[in-house]
Amino acid sequence: MNATFNAPLVLLMQNFFSISFLILLGISIYLYKLRSKYFLALLPLLALSIHQVEEYVLSPFLFGDYYHFLNWAFRNGMDISPMEVMLINLAPYLILLPALIITRAQSKNIFGILFLFNNGLTMANASFHIGISTAQNLFSPGMVSSLFFYIPLFIYAILFNKEIGLSNKPIIAISLYGFVGHYILIWLINIF
Repeated sequence: MNATFNAPLVLLMQNFFSISFLILLGISIYLYKLRSKYFLALLPLLALSIHQVEEYVLSPFLFGDYYHFLNWAFRNGMDISPMEVMLINLAPYLILLPALIITRAQSKNIFGILFLFNNGLTMANASFHIGISTAQNLFSPGMVSSLFFYIPLFIYAILFNKEIGLSNKPIIAISLYGFVGHYILIWLINIF
């Protein structure tokens, strides 16, 4: 077990994940009913909050502390500190959300590229969870949200970019940049 999985900062982040999920769900439902173009900009953050709640709140609640994401990661060779939990998980709210909203308002093409990059990054996260879970034949906290949110959003991001006229080569390149970005983050966690 990761000795810091119940540190005060981790517990604070778990509360943040739960509250963020509820707020983003409410806003998403509101934007969906309005048929707002900003609904699409909010979906990656809603998916992220669902993923975080699954990893840090729901999995340990249903299956015990053994399936808390930090304990699962520790068993798989990643010792993630409470500070890393905060930095890695807050960054999308502070950087991605404003970027998606601003680009959605300014340019459909730039939004499409950012939307695809983000969903390429989360698709890599989905591949990570599903791959390890399959290889170990064990449940991975985060796998369910990866299957039902990250993969469909990635497919939709490809279709969205095709619809706005982006050709296959840039779509593949942007997706790969997202994949590489995710694994660079994992590498950085492991070396620091």
